[in-house]
Amino acid sequence: SLTTSDGIQLAATFYPVGAASPPGLVLAHMQGTDRRSWDVFARRAQGVGYACIAFDLRGHGESGLIGPTARSYRTFTAEDWRGVYADIDAARQALLDRGVNARNLVLMGASLSASLVLEYAVKHSDIPAVIMISPLLDYKGIKADDALTALGERPELLMSAEGDSYSATTCTTLKRMAPGFCEQRTYQGAAHGTALFDTSTNAMEQVFLWLAPIVGAQRPATE
Repeated sequence: SLTTSDGIQLAATFYPVGAASPPGLVLAHMQGTDRRSWDVFARRAQGVGYACIAFDLRGHGESGLIGPTARSYRTFTAEDWRGVYADIDAARQALLDRGVNARNLVLMGASLSASLVLEYAVKHSDIPAVIMISPLLDYKGIKADDALTALGERPELLMSAEGDSYSATTCTTLKRMAPGFCEQRTYQGAAHGTALFDTSTNAMEQVFLWLAPIVGAQRPATE
């Protein structure tokens, strides 16, 4: 259980590794799902040396209480969605409290959460990199293009399925705008968000190969 700076209780799952001061991944799920959508990915990441935390965003899953009452993400305004920054902050702090190396802590977000982790990283210059899965250029009042420019030289990985047309177009637009190192990966099919890992046999491993020179975790073994 995590407690945000504005007093909201979040359900979370921590995936530890045995190494001292490991790299870490904060995993933010897409709208309408919950932290379990990251489970297969997080267990694989754990196996190759990344400590991970996945959490139910406010208004989702077991984090449905906002203040004293239950509230669903379905009624969220743009300002409510920006409250997720406090959720990301709580998850990040939980990794740091468990020994994750602060210099090697990367944010991953799916769909709307891809833009949310990007905006969070803009406000926190010590975040070394961001991974955006099926990002949305402008959704729920959250705009990825301005944030990507503001991220500056820090690296980003953009992932989408070619049949997920809005996300694929968003990735192409963001890649073109990026002022620093930005890699775009496109996969067959139309899967959105973390479902991409279910339909692509190599998307998951490519994440770890991309991360290895950035945050220093071991490379995944050849399978």
